This record gives sequence, C-alpha cells and structure tokens, in this order.
Amino acid sequence: MIVCGPSLRGRLFGVFALITLIAAALPALLSRNVIYEERLALVEEQAMSLAFFVGSLLTTARGEEEENEIFKNLEELSFRFTLIGAHGGVMRDSRVPPEKLPDMDNHEDRPEVTAARLRGRGVAVRRSGSLGFESVYAAAALRDGRVLRVAAPLAEVRHGLEKEFSSITLGIVAVAAFCLLLAVFISGRIRRGMEEMAGVVGAVSCTRARARLRTVPGREFLPLAQAVNLMADSIEEYVHTVGEQSSQLETILNSIREGVLVLDRAGRILRRNKTLDEMFPLAAGAEGKPLIEGLPVPALQRAVDDFFRLSPDEAAPGLGAHFEWPTGRFLVAHLSRPHGSAPIAPGQLLPPGSREDFGAVLVLYDATEIMRLEQARRDFVANVSHELRTPLTVVAGYAETLMGSDDLAEEYKNFAGIIHKHAAALAGVVENMLELARIENTRENVELAPLRVEEALRGAMAACREQREAGNISFLTELESASVLGSLPLLTQVFRNLLENACRYSPAGGQVRICSKPQGREVLFIVSDNGPGIARDELPRVFERFYQIKKERNSGSAGIGLAICKHIIERHGGRIWAESPYGDASTAMLFTLRADAGADDNLNKLGNCSTDG
Repeated sequence: MIVCGPSLRGRLFGVFALITLIAAALPALLSRNVIYEERLALVEEQAMSLAFFVGSLLTTARGEEEENEIFKNLEELSFRFTLIGAHGGVMRDSRVPPEKLPDMDNHEDRPEVTAARLRGRGVAVRRSGSLGFESVYAAAALRDGRVLRVAAPLAEVRHGLEKEFSSITLGIVAVAAFCLLLAVFISGRIRRGMEEMAGVVGAVSCTRARARLRTVPGREFLPLAQAVNLMADSIEEYVHTVGEQSSQLETILNSIREGVLVLDRAGRILRRNKTLDEMFPLAAGAEGKPLIEGLPVPALQRAVDDFFRLSPDEAAPGLGAHFEWPTGRFLVAHLSRPHGSAPIAPGQLLPPGSREDFGAVLVLYDATEIMRLEQARRDFVANVSHELRTPLTVVAGYAETLMGSDDLAEEYKNFAGIIHKHAAALAGVVENMLELARIENTRENVELAPLRVEEALRGAMAACREQREAGNISFLTELESASVLGSLPLLTQVFRNLLENACRYSPAGGQVRICSKPQGREVLFIVSDNGPGIARDELPRVFERFYQIKKERNSGSAGIGLAICKHIIERHGGRIWAESPYGDASTAMLFTLRADAGADDNLNKLGNCSTDG
C-alpha cells in the first residue's frame, strides 16, 4: 500500500504563504511602532511650539479683554489650551465655559505643570481626569508665574496613524498577493513537469515504451528526466526481449508433439500447448481451474498432489508415471518443478502472479502405440520362446541319446555332445526369455514380506555352485543380517543372475564380494568382481535386454539376466545400476531394497564393504 502525503503544490504554496506572511507582518508591526513614536514626537513638538507661541501672545496682551479675545480665537483650533495660575487654579480653558472654571480641579500636581515650573517646559501623555480620554500635554511657563498648557487628543494621533498604516498594509497585501500568485505559478509549473514525467512512466508501464521526456521544469529535474528516459529505454529493450522469448517459447511449445502443461502451486492450470488441447479438448477452456477439470484422470491428479508434497531434494529428479485410460490408451507423464520451490499443502492458495505462483511443469505423451508395439514384441518373444522349447528339448534329447549309443564312432559322439551343449545353452536362453516375458506381462504388485537376505543369497550361491567350482571362484559375504521387504524367489533369482555374471567374467581363482550398507529407509547391496571391467559409455545400457558388451567380456551370455534383475528390483520399489571401476574391484552391480521397518537395529549397523566410486 502506498501512503500519500500532501501534494507538492500544496506544500510549496504553504511554504510561500508562510514566508510571505512573516515577511509582511514583521515589517508592518515594526513600522507601526516606529511611525507611532514619530507621530507622537511630532505632536508633542507641535503642542510645545503652540504653547510657547500662545504663551508669548498672552505675555504681551494688554488686559483681560485681549486675553479673552486670544482664547476665543483658540477655540477654533483642534488643540485645547488651558491657562493655569501661579497656585494651580485654572484661569482660562478653550474647551470649558468660564462659569464652570471654579469647579475644575487644581492642576498644580499635573506632571507637565510640575515639569514646566521646574524647567520652563513639560510634556506628558496621560488620561485626562476632566475629559476622560488620553491626550498629549505640553506646558510652558510664562514670565508672570502662570503656565500655559496645550493638550492634543491622542485619538487624533492614532486616527492619522491608522490611515497611514492602512496604506502601508494595503501595499504589503498587494506584495503578498503577488508573491502568492508567483508561488502558484511556480508550483503549477513544477506540477505540470511532474505530471509529464508521471505520464511518461505511465505510458511505459502500459507498454507504450516509446514515450520520452523532452522538456523539464528546471535544471534540478534534468537528472530525474534522464533517469526516466534511461529506464524507458531499458524497459523497451526488456519488453522486446521478453516478447521475442515468449514468441520463441510459444513456437517451441506448439511444435512439441508431447502435451505440456504448466501448473501453479495450488495445482491450477496456468499454460498449455496445442498438443495438450488435442489430447484433452476439455483443457482448452480450463485455465485457472484445477487439473482434474481439464484432464479428467484421477490417477494423474493424485500423482500431482503427491508430487507437490515432496521436499525440494525429493522432487529435484522429477516424477515419472504411467496411466492407463479406460479406453485402453496409455499416458506417460513427467512432473518437474522449479529449484528451491517449497512443498505445498493441497488446497493452499497463493495470490495469482506472485513469485511463488509457478508450481510445476507436466509433460504428457500418448504412449498407446509404443505400448502396443512393446506388448506385441513381448508376446512375440514369449510365443517364439515357447515354440522353441519343445524342439530344443527334442534336439537335446536326441543328441544325448546319440552320445550314449554304441553304434556311433567316437568322433560322431563328440559331434552329438557339441549339439547337446549348444541345445542346452539355447534352452537356457529360451527359459530366460520366457521368465522375462512373464515378469513384464505380470501387472500385479509383488507381495512383499520381511525376509533375511541371507536366505535368498544361500539359494543363489547353491544354484551357482557348478560355475563357481569350474572357475575356482571364492565368494566373500559381508552382510549384517540385513532384513528387507521382498519376495524370496525373486530376490534369489536376482542374486543368482548377478553371481552367475560375476563368475562368468571373473578370472580363474578370482573373488566375488557381496556386501550391504543401510541407507536410511533402504539397504544398499553390492556384488563386485575383478573381471576386465565395463567401458563408461556402456554402463547405462548393460540392463537392456539382449544388449551385448564388448567381446572381452562376452562369454556367450544372451544379455537377458541383468534385464530380469532390473525388472524384479523395480517391482520391489528399488533401483539398480552398475559402476566400473568400483573401489578396489573392477565392476560392481548395486541395487537397493526397502528396509524392514521392524528391524531398525539392523539399519543402524554399517557393512564392512567400501562404497567408494
């Protein structure tokens, strides 16, 4: 949320108004006091001048009639004239009728009168006791001992002052108004410049990235304008790059013959390609909806939910799954998600478009034709193998009969022996092919039960006794009584095939090691030998059916045994792989099985074999 303060224009206007108010009010107040003091001093000087002037007239007057005439003429002036006797009594007053003079107070104690008797002149500003308003008093002592006092009403002084101050105030207000108008103009210009910048930024944000700032309200805004233009250039380049990448991605997605689906972390559909729409027409209008609405495959929805619950380490390799539709079609799906993405609970929703919104990529392809061809291949191999079993049995039987016949020469008996040997070998290959076909065609889950691996290993070692003795091979077992979940016959067959391969490729007098190592909830098994080894580029293919490695390790095997081991281990929920070299051995076959949860004490024991390599 953006917190918005007062506008820049309002703040500038407020600052200008405050400065103008201070600049206008302070001189006005100071000038008012100065003008008042000057006007007061001028009035005092005028009053004192009148006092001396009129006093000189009274001094030169001849008799009371002339004095009365002088005071009569003084009544027309705005000043008040009072003649005070030698003892403080009021003798004449220009504003008081003669008959009321006896009622007036004695003025001897008035400050201006006292000062005039002492120094010849006196001035005071005070409130009149007889008239009731403030006045400026100026008193002058006459030669005959009397005092002439002149009074000027202070109201007139203030009235004149107010007239002058009004003129000054009007000028100050005019200057203040001009300053405020200037502030409005400057702030408006700045505002228009900011609005132009905001318009350019808004245009850039609306993908009109060609908008640029051409003018600025002042040099101070030049760095900001340059930064905005540079940002617009960068955004335009970025938008162009993103547009090209998006177009390339769209082209790539639509050219892929597999269905591609992008999900958010709540399992909702974000994006898809055309192939997916062809495979699932309902997905065309399912953007933003749960996966099950666009792809009505409950098993796929369950797999996605389980995948989202995995930790980043568990989900790093991705998840592959196979699904069969009720119509008989087969789907192969692969799920992957961004590195560092945390697990999410089903139903947890995140804001669309957030950084954590991208959840996983689902790749789907219709493997119905491949599965049909694979099933046809398996059926063909099974049928051919089954059809070959009877002829091979007959050939081997007749060859064995010829070997025991007394009517044949020894040379022909050797020929019959060679026929019997190869017929028996071919019969073994046929049996392996039938076993592989049986395992591949069996869709039921293997019933797993707790068992000791030593039991399966003993049965396998007994079955390999003939090969072991023929090559003088020794078996070294280093198992810590590992208890796993598995099927005893199938695990016996796995160990038998691995031991037969090890004996076949080990040199005379060699040693085959079988050891184990607990790894969390699994147990790792290693069968290693000291044969000639396997080339690195051939390691990934040794578990393919009928794959033959290079001649120095080829001793007549049909390449089916390891394929059988791979299918059995995967049916047990484990994995199998080969490493060459492995520690101090040339080649090792490694596979994992689920540990028996009721035998945790065995899982904490460590085998003696090396797991280097």
